[in-house]
Order: sequence, then structure tokens, then C-alpha cells
Amino acid sequence: SINDLPMDFILDTGCSDISLSSVESEFMLKNGYLKASDIKGKTRYTNATGETHTAKEILIREIKLGDLVLHNLRASIIPNQKAPLLLGQNVLTKFGKVEIDHKQQIIHFLILQVLTLF
Repeated sequence: SINDLPMDFILDTGCSDISLSSVESEFMLKNGYLKASDIKGKTRYTNATGETHTAKEILIREIKLGDLVLHNLRASIIPNQKAPLLLGQNVLTKFGKVEIDHKQQIIHFLILQVLTLF
């Protein structure tokens, strides 16, 4: 979920950020899941075909993946009503390891903790 709104994402290891379509972002703004203060400006991105475009950059205050919670992540609003919801590298790099079980269609997000001994 994003800011408590349940959403289904496509895991995209080639995408640098979380990516939302203009339809989802308008719904989120209209229903209070995004605030005007979450909109941070504009950013440039390159899509899979190599074309460069401009998108709105927003701050996701909270994203939940099962029991895991991440805060203050950057996302792009793609100016395309049919753009898929993409979960990109800025989420994946927060974990120590990500395992994909294609057979069972399960993604395991593993958090590795480093312990410092004094």
C-alpha cells in the first residue's frame, strides 16, 4: 500500500523509482492519500524505449509491502493514464536481499542487519 491505499505493483528492476500513472495520482490527491505538499516538482526520466520525458516527482510518505514498512521514498507520476504501477530500485535497494520464487510466484524481501560489537 501507499499511504494506506492498497495497490498492486509490477516489480521492475529496470525502473529507478516508484512509478504511478496520472490516474492513480489524481485519485490519491482527490481522496487524501497524497497531499499537495507531497508534490516536489518535476523530474526527467528515460523509458524502456530510450525516450526522455518529464514527470512530476512526489514523496511517498509510507509504503507497505506485507509487514515491511518504508518511509519517505521518491516516486514519479508518469503523464500517461495507462502507465502501470511500477516498484523500482529505490525500494528494492532498501533490502539486503530480494529473492523471486517464479514457481510459487512469491517475492521474499530479506532485511540484513549488521551488528556492531563493542
